Amino acid sequence: MAFRPLVPQALLAWLRLRGGWPWHGGWPAAAPASPVGSAPSASGPGGFVPAGFVPAGRARASRQKPGILVARIVTGMAGGAALLVALAIPLTYLQAARSRLLGAVEVSARLHAAEVAELARANPAFWEFEGLRVSVPHVDSASPEQRRVFGHGGRLVIEAVPEGGLPWPVLSHRAPILVRGQPLGEAEAARSLRGEVLAALWLSLASLGFGGLLFAVLRMLPLRLLNQALERASYLATHDLLTGLPNRGLFADRLEHALAQSRREAGALAVLCLDLDRFKEVNDTLGHAAGDLLLKAVTARLQAVLRDSDTLARLGGDEFAIIQARARQPEAAEVLARRLIAALEAPVDLAGHQAMVGLSIGIAVAGPGLADPGGADPSGADPGQMMRDADLALYQAKENGRGGHCFFAPEMNRKLQERRALEGDLRAALAQGDFRLAYQPEVNLASGRIIGAEALLRWERPGFGNMPPGLFIPLAEETGLIGPIGAWVLREACRQAASWPAHLTIAVNVSPVQFRQAGFCEAVAAALAESGLPPRRLELEITEGVLLHDTRETLETFQRLRGLGVRIAMDDFGTGYSSLGYLQKFAFDKVKIDRSFVQRLGHDSSAGPIVQAVVGISRALGACAIGEGVETPLQAELLRQQGCDDMQGYMFGRPMAAAAFEALLAEGLPPPRPAAAVPEPGREAG
Repeated sequence: MAFRPLVPQALLAWLRLRGGWPWHGGWPAAAPASPVGSAPSASGPGGFVPAGFVPAGRARASRQKPGILVARIVTGMAGGAALLVALAIPLTYLQAARSRLLGAVEVSARLHAAEVAELARANPAFWEFEGLRVSVPHVDSASPEQRRVFGHGGRLVIEAVPEGGLPWPVLSHRAPILVRGQPLGEAEAARSLRGEVLAALWLSLASLGFGGLLFAVLRMLPLRLLNQALERASYLATHDLLTGLPNRGLFADRLEHALAQSRREAGALAVLCLDLDRFKEVNDTLGHAAGDLLLKAVTARLQAVLRDSDTLARLGGDEFAIIQARARQPEAAEVLARRLIAALEAPVDLAGHQAMVGLSIGIAVAGPGLADPGGADPSGADPGQMMRDADLALYQAKENGRGGHCFFAPEMNRKLQERRALEGDLRAALAQGDFRLAYQPEVNLASGRIIGAEALLRWERPGFGNMPPGLFIPLAEETGLIGPIGAWVLREACRQAASWPAHLTIAVNVSPVQFRQAGFCEAVAAALAESGLPPRRLELEITEGVLLHDTRETLETFQRLRGLGVRIAMDDFGTGYSSLGYLQKFAFDKVKIDRSFVQRLGHDSSAGPIVQAVVGISRALGACAIGEGVETPLQAELLRQQGCDDMQGYMFGRPMAAAAFEALLAEGLPPPRPAAAVPEPGREAG
């Protein structure tokens, strides 16, 4: 039986008005988010268009058929439950009434059989009646009942029939008439079931109304709850939980639609990639809770600058992006960039702490008459290409000094390709063991002996020749390759120095990034253990770049290195942010006087007193001083006069292979000086 005809038409009309049947409309679409983003959320870093990403519009279309199927299933289950309730109530009542009436008829038939047996025992002529019919008047307090007596062979002897008879349906029961244990006939009692059937019909009408109401509740409530859950899940999948802005996926969908619209209208479009400056410092110093507050405050300031038609999204971490459509480009994008940067110039209050952050912006534009973002027709620009171009422009803005904006230019692609090629060659060199070390001697002028060497990293890049460390070390720091490269330098330098005389030390340059990486102390310990080099013979040279992060972690790393027994030297002292406080707090074993002071000796009257002061301070703190970049006998003599006997530079030897350095050791005493001093082409890095 179909359940739908049982539902009152008024209820059906009411259901249609409240939302329609699911097989007519499908799932209601989730409410679209506001262009600027009006409620909380978050996403992590990654490629701009994730693999397998489906734009929101197509996702809604793909959910339509499953939504209709679910609606039909829910409707069918609700209808089945309502029909079951609507039928169960009257049927249960009718079955109970029938059982009750049948029990009464059985009792009446037995009593009637006993009465007839007594009558027949007293008057055997009773059985001579045949078909005698007696009319019984109706008594209001009793249910009408028909009684009949049958003899042998089913012959009707007598019957008592109510006035008007018994209406259909009728329930009857026969009981045997026993006289002295012998069956002489049967007594039958019958009653009408019509009253109970009519009551059941009236009850059915009421239960159908209740079933219709139950159907409406069971259908609408689960679908509404499911719809709300789907809308919430859709929101969480497309928005950042912290700031409420669209996330990377929704931003890609909106950018795709904005590009399509700009093509139809022959308009221009700009994409701005934003990155907060000094955000990591806030996280490190004030904690992640303060970082979250900062992101919310920054979001509010950025939204205050934008139009309602602009889209602001958080791509992850401290990265944001903006779509600026229907504006004159590139002028509008430049004006917006300046306003965004100005919006973050004022300090941000973070629960009593004042945080100063800046903003760097990369901009890519597309449209008729504009420079093409990727070298192709602007009408063919795609979301991924525009985001890559804006990212490149952002990278250039950061290189230009942060706190500014930069438009994408085609030559940035060339720089990116060169950078990627250099990174690929670096990884290949690390995997294939193409790096090598050169060793520059350190000497003591008073004794004329070599006291150690500094290990310097060298790389013959295929097709490019010898690559200066200054060209590839910064990239290794950015990509994280400095960790494995630095670990190789440590192992190789310790292995080589282990075969030298016991009084020689080996100095290894340590990058600030490498120093802060997890596992650095373990790498030093492993290099010493593998080579068998005594820890006191290893010197780690660090610059003020390490000390700029004067944190608990930095101090702990120093203490762990001290615990290993290695020596620590401050390189390039006197430049940058070097201070006496650093020397006292971190207790260096050696201070290397920067070459800029050494090369001015004999030419600048202030250079001598500065060198003398550095040597005196080093001795007062229990450290020795060494002058680097010594190229002439005059510089060496002036250093000696200022009390600095340990030196390093081209005057005593250029960086050389391990075999050449060992040959130099075998010759003894000072290495031969070059006939003419050759200026060192910039600082050697390791």
